[in-house]
Amino acid sequence: MTTINVQFSDATETVVTGYAGCPQDESTWPHQGEISISDPRWKTYYDAQHPDLIQPYLPVPATDS
Repeated sequence: MTTINVQFSDATETVVTGYAGCPQDESTWPHQGEISISDPRWKTYYDAQHPDLIQPYLPVPATDS
């Protein structure tokens, strides 16, 4: 299982609002977590990004098979 570092919109951790290559300073970037690339919250975030400008630099969502 591949995991990634993300930032959530708030403490409920229901919406991913950002991606980072490694954990960031929590005092500057609150509401961080680590999720699987098969997590549906990651797919929602990924799909909302521009397919030519942003998506090529993000991990591609995986499906659990």
